[in-house]
Amino acid sequence: MGTIVVERKFQCRADPAGAWCVIADTERLNRHLGLGRLEVQDYSGDSGSRYLVKTVSGAFPLEYEEQPFEWVENERFSVRRIMKKGLARSIDTRFELTRLRDGGTEVTARVIIEPKYVALSPAIRLQAARFISRVGLELEELDEKLKGDVSTLEGNVTNLNELALERAGTELFRAVSIPERPAAELLVELVRAAHDAELDRMRPLELAEAWNLDERIVLAVFLRAVSAGLLELNWDLVCPSCRTASKQLRTLQALPEEGHCQLCDLSYGLDLDLAVEATFRPSPAVRHVDPGPYCIGGPRRTPHVLAQSILQADGVVRLSAPEHAGRYRVFARGGAVATLRVEKNGAKAQTLRLEAAKFTPHQVELSPGAELGIEQVAGPARHVKIERMEYASRAATAHLVSTLPEFRRSFANEVLRPGLSLRVGRVALLFTDLTASTALYAKAGDARAFKLVQDHFELLRAIIERRRGVLVKTIGDAVMAAFVSERDAIEASVEMQQALPGFRAQNPEAEFAFLKVGVFAGPCYMVTANDTLDYFGQSVNVAARLQATAGPGEVVLPSELATQAEAQGWLGGADVSDHFVPELKGITEKLSLARVVLDPPSSSPRALASPV
Repeated sequence: MGTIVVERKFQCRADPAGAWCVIADTERLNRHLGLGRLEVQDYSGDSGSRYLVKTVSGAFPLEYEEQPFEWVENERFSVRRIMKKGLARSIDTRFELTRLRDGGTEVTARVIIEPKYVALSPAIRLQAARFISRVGLELEELDEKLKGDVSTLEGNVTNLNELALERAGTELFRAVSIPERPAAELLVELVRAAHDAELDRMRPLELAEAWNLDERIVLAVFLRAVSAGLLELNWDLVCPSCRTASKQLRTLQALPEEGHCQLCDLSYGLDLDLAVEATFRPSPAVRHVDPGPYCIGGPRRTPHVLAQSILQADGVVRLSAPEHAGRYRVFARGGAVATLRVEKNGAKAQTLRLEAAKFTPHQVELSPGAELGIEQVAGPARHVKIERMEYASRAATAHLVSTLPEFRRSFANEVLRPGLSLRVGRVALLFTDLTASTALYAKAGDARAFKLVQDHFELLRAIIERRRGVLVKTIGDAVMAAFVSERDAIEASVEMQQALPGFRAQNPEAEFAFLKVGVFAGPCYMVTANDTLDYFGQSVNVAARLQATAGPGEVVLPSELATQAEAQGWLGGADVSDHFVPELKGITEKLSLARVVLDPPSSSPRALASPV
């Protein structure tokens, strides 16, 4: 039967990178084209297809297996659909981008259809021509935006309840602080006017970048917006390879011990700083958003992937090494990985051999643009890809969210189910202890001493939150806090020590009170303890032991971290007084530690004679 080919060329003023942002964002483009919503099932076909898709096009039901998209970033992409129901046997859709001399881009759109019946060829050709014409109209409409910001597309506002939006917006504005007000205003306007594609899975850190606002402020506003009834909070399980959501949950209590990605055929642990992301959508009471999907595999879903191709059983594909020097990763479905280093003096061509779930060799070095061959031995058809290693995901991870005081205060029910512990790859922990508390109770009396201890907690809490951390818990007169970065934890410890002289001056009964602080960063596990999110593991133990090693007015931290902090100016002008290797109770590893003295007992006239 005769193959139908329909092709058109369009001119854009944007360069290929700008045009790619719109053309390759197939979810958004398909929504604009008015295509039908997809119903998706997992599928494993011999052709490399991973999903079985059902939809409706022109009132006709369609069912097809969709192969993984193939592309080279900023140059071309294509997808093949093998039809199970419909008037065609297969449909191939391809886009090619060519740079023009004036800096613009020529976009070639091509649809290749194998019809089931020759008699229907004219009707199918007409339908394909209409589809490509609609693509051209969309390009013309968006061409002005292709020259600038394409992050927000207007229109397609569905089921907006203006009264509910006004009520939720008023509640949000009442709850936010003055620095948070701009983010709150932008968020309300986004919910009011943005396209559905912008709102189904809102990522606050991406929006913070687009709005040029502080990430934690924007994230805090999103959390307040949930309490105000403007937004809903969801938790996405994110595949470490394709970095897309393999599953979405409404609560942390529903988290399993591991996730699985059908596209990549990977099972993965749920590291809370990598694999669990907070995303948001409008509350249905405010605005109903069509969740889609309208596409399941376009290139812009995985912007860290530079090139992707289908490798047939016992087949070979040839890709080009990136033009920029650096370290990249080659991945094949099922988990095989190899390192690709692009260097000026690298090889002009090299081949990776894929057998089972292993590449040989495990590392190749190529010159920019050199040929990378990938050959498969007795394996199934599957996709392979070249990934950037340093691509910023802009994810509001569960770990990051859990370090926001707004989350701890307003989402107390968001805890892990009993017995579940999930890993955090790295967290900066800070422990403090207030010296001479026994003497304080004896001198000031129970009621007054208790109030002073509570006042000192509030002083430390304010510093922790100002330094982008969260107070996890208090233990007697001690504090445990968590931070995403070591810098924030160290600067918080410095500010605490600097604040204690003023605290003592305002409270004469506390003249012998000093802080002992320990800071340590490392991996640990998050659990639910006493109905709150808590941390446990060796890193927690070490941080507590470092605090116990500190003297009054001192901060103790690992020597390597102290050297970095001193060089970067995180110690507030203080110097490391000495390095030492102590015996730490319960810690077999020998650790080189550093001591920073910020509030020596001599700063209190009678402190030298005080009990500690």
